[in-house]
Amino acid sequence: MNNNYNKLSIAVMAALTTIVPVKVKAEQVLETITVTSSKRPQSLQETNIAVTAFSGDTLQELNLTNSTDISAQTPGLTIGTPVGEGNNPSISLRGVGLNDFNDNNEGPIAVYRDEVYQSAMPGLTFQLFDLERVEVLRGPQGTLYGRNATGGLVHFISKKPTKEFEGMLDVTLAEYNQIKTEGAISGSLTDTIMARLSVATNNHDGYVENRIGKDGNEADSYAYRLQVNFELTDSFEALVNIHGGKTDTVTPKYQHQATDDGSGNADVADFYGYRDDDGDPWAGEYDRDGILKIESEGASLKLSYSTDDYEFNSITAIEQVDKVHQEESDMGPFPAVIPQFASENDQFSQEFRLSGSTESMQWIVGAFYFENEVNGGLNLEMNFPGPVIDMFTGAPSGTFGPDMLEFFNYDIDYLQETESVGVFGQIEMKLNDQFNLTVGARYSTEERTMTYQNKTTDSPDAVVNSCLIPAGDVCGMGLGVDFPGTNYFFDFSDNNPAVGDLNEIDNDNISGRISLDYTPSEDVLVFLNVATGFKSGGFNGGFLDFTDGVTEADVPFEPEELLSYELGIKSTLADGDIRLNATLFYYDYKDYQALSISGLSQFINNSDATVSGTDIEFIWLPGENWDINLGASFINSEVDEVIVRGVGSVKNSEMVQAPNFSLNGLIRYQATEQLSMQVDFNHVGEQYFDITNSDVSKEEAYTVFNARVGYAISENLTVSAFIKNLTEEEYRVYNFDFTAMTGYAQNFYGKPRWAGVSVHYSFE
Repeated sequence: MNNNYNKLSIAVMAALTTIVPVKVKAEQVLETITVTSSKRPQSLQETNIAVTAFSGDTLQELNLTNSTDISAQTPGLTIGTPVGEGNNPSISLRGVGLNDFNDNNEGPIAVYRDEVYQSAMPGLTFQLFDLERVEVLRGPQGTLYGRNATGGLVHFISKKPTKEFEGMLDVTLAEYNQIKTEGAISGSLTDTIMARLSVATNNHDGYVENRIGKDGNEADSYAYRLQVNFELTDSFEALVNIHGGKTDTVTPKYQHQATDDGSGNADVADFYGYRDDDGDPWAGEYDRDGILKIESEGASLKLSYSTDDYEFNSITAIEQVDKVHQEESDMGPFPAVIPQFASENDQFSQEFRLSGSTESMQWIVGAFYFENEVNGGLNLEMNFPGPVIDMFTGAPSGTFGPDMLEFFNYDIDYLQETESVGVFGQIEMKLNDQFNLTVGARYSTEERTMTYQNKTTDSPDAVVNSCLIPAGDVCGMGLGVDFPGTNYFFDFSDNNPAVGDLNEIDNDNISGRISLDYTPSEDVLVFLNVATGFKSGGFNGGFLDFTDGVTEADVPFEPEELLSYELGIKSTLADGDIRLNATLFYYDYKDYQALSISGLSQFINNSDATVSGTDIEFIWLPGENWDINLGASFINSEVDEVIVRGVGSVKNSEMVQAPNFSLNGLIRYQATEQLSMQVDFNHVGEQYFDITNSDVSKEEAYTVFNARVGYAISENLTVSAFIKNLTEEEYRVYNFDFTAMTGYAQNFYGKPRWAGVSVHYSFE
């Protein structure tokens, strides 16, 4: 902990201790929550969907400050950042996810912000501030939410403008010179116009030591949200939401792991002769800083018209996310592997909904339109020592000298355009006092085109471009691979008849859901769900090495379809002091989209797959001063067969980021009316980061503990101290296994121990 942080925190604590404590009411924070999982307000315990939800007040009180904190307290949910804080998150729910960090592909766990689907994953950096609640819906949600929700969804719902004047300010000071702020102000501008402005910033130094340069994994970001609500009449209102954010940081740092033939770790140097063997997961030697810049902006307009009989909603939204990311891929003190990703993601969406109810029925119908354009690319420079180039090319020893040379330079550019249309409807019917039936269906059609170009650039210094010795010796590589030299490319456009229909995908689907509910008492709900899900096909973008036998036919992949069965129970016991919810599930996938990495190529392959398991949530309020929250997830996943280039057929493998067992817990004690104490933990069982289930990609079980002490100085002012990763557990949140090509693996570790203080002030 540095001196600046010490001085600042001491000053804050000294100032706070001079304030005379005022008794405030102690409240348990694990309250009953109203959710909108069925696109209408409904008690969490009354909805026939497996849902975990956190109110905004709970998030603040329990110090759940980022998406990783939420996933740690949600059974079956994993949210990681395999390529750094603020970059593409990898979301897995009940073992289902897609760890593709290319910006043109969306995962099967849909993410919504204020009822708007978010296609650009880097934009999720700016979600978690001034929230009304967060909802995590498990299982396929395609009937009401549509595209790419085969595995479930995460919904971030912002606090709305209020008529009464109110506001808040939250300041966190922590290790690594962290200064994190969150603030909001809300109130009436006129009798019929209300507004709310929310802002957030997060800045801290890098927590990965670079022994030869600037430390990595820093944060430098801000975000804002302006909402204005117009009450046009007693039954008609309009909500405008304008939001954006920016992050500009030093690129994240992977950790080096030298490997042997893939059977395990090896005490040897990697392909480049480098070995990092001090055992410190948060230190290394990196020859360049790299960059990570993300800019996000968007706006939405929600129109709502309601009568006694029905409600009409229209939601129009635009989103734009731009990203530039250059990373340190070789993890060593030499310029070996230099990739730079860039993308511009623009989307437009329009949803119409009409809903109503009678004494025995709830119904909803709607239509959805979505269009998206992703303009992205990758520039990849790889440098090898001269003797290695001699070996690769079959050239006489000493031809390329002793130093590092630019061996080749890839330039990949693509333009992907998507247009999707859907219509949907759902009816909830009351059969009698104890049984309810829900039936829903959705028709979707989606068209996607890709213009794709992969070529060696015009870089005159690249060996494969310049052909320094006769083509049969250098460009032939002595490996049976022909490098055409400059202008090596595949052009996926209408001007290239050789590719046929490979640049266009047209999918349509009818999916649905049927659910039967049984309420033997007012405190118990039993539900049976059968649902289908659909996720359209797409294109492999980014890494595709066409010099390694890859053809145009490897670029597109097929849609995935899912048949899901769920049996669940929700119960409230002991006069409301105990909440016990559990769900058994079984997923049967056709053409599951599984990611594999081989050499320089990254593919999404299709395979049949199954997932089964259970998730359990237990909340107990043993007394006025105690909150106990426990959750568990059991998962058994199996992917039938994936053809991995360079490996062959991989059968009966586990899904990526699908631990067989996970357990989370939180215990909070209100010691006095002012003083509260909290301990929480997240245990994650053994899991794999690669579909091959290699030993290198295997992460052993680990447990992360956090602790917090809060003191309410008044009804409006609270100060707290926290420690995250209390035991400084060393665990990987992701791994890329490049053993076969370079003799090393990229490891990305979770944050080390992190201590700080927070001050929260609310006013009205």
